[in-house]
Amino acid sequence: MLCTNRGFWKAFFLNLITLGIYNWYLIHAFAQETNIACKSDGQKTTGLLLYLVFNILTLGIYGIVWTCKWITRCNNYLIANGEIEGLKVSTYLLTLFIFGPLTLGIMALVVYCKALYLQNKVNEKYNELTAA
Repeated sequence: MLCTNRGFWKAFFLNLITLGIYNWYLIHAFAQETNIACKSDGQKTTGLLLYLVFNILTLGIYGIVWTCKWITRCNNYLIANGEIEGLKVSTYLLTLFIFGPLTLGIMALVVYCKALYLQNKVNEKYNELTAA
């Protein structure tokens, strides 16, 4: 069974307490869980080590690309299993580059929340399908 109870406030405060290290755990967990749930699509979401290395080498661009690919993969899984999409790539990118700075980070927190719920939704659907 994949984790389905990641909430915004819990993740927010764990990020504060661990000075952002919890977010690295989430990247690791999201990659593993997405690879388990979406294994039939033939793709692979890279894990934390490659994420960190490539993110450093590309000065942060890889993190943006990784997130866009992860969002797309999760949404494709949901659509293929009769669910509606969660967070959209366009929303993520607009928030990252425009709305996040304009709203002093408030929209970035909203997108962070939507990302948590996207993975929760994928995990819920996977658990539902494997239990049946």
